[in-house]
Amino acid sequence: MNPDQNKTLRTQGIALLVMLVIQYVLGMYVNQFTQFPQDASAGQLWEFSWQQPVLAAHIILGILLLIGAIVLWVRATRFHSAAWKSPAMWGFIGILIAGASGASFIPSQAAPESYLMSLSFLPAFLAYGWGLFRADRDSLRK
Repeated sequence: MNPDQNKTLRTQGIALLVMLVIQYVLGMYVNQFTQFPQDASAGQLWEFSWQQPVLAAHIILGILLLIGAIVLWVRATRFHSAAWKSPAMWGFIGILIAGASGASFIPSQAAPESYLMSLSFLPAFLAYGWGLFRADRDSLRK
């Protein structure tokens, strides 16, 4: 892997870490300050969600995180990066679980879905941090 490819993966890993922190903060805000309507249908709950600016930003950032996680994993695989392949995969899995839990939470309003969404942040965050550590360690050895 050449230095430009390593820099690309490192930059994207840092960007995903920053985005994950922002996503977590947005999620905490929504959890504390957004009151979903009671006895609403799934469609009404989704419509309500898109009308709440912070919640809409949380959803959009979640989609961008999923896309970024896929791109990082594909790049790590194509660049044959031993440091990033596994962390990129685990980060993607964490983000995928969080996104699926969030998409399930809106129509169901089930607390376990919200809890799983917030917990899934942790493996994704740790995976990308691990990727940065491994990439930096590997670059120092060369």
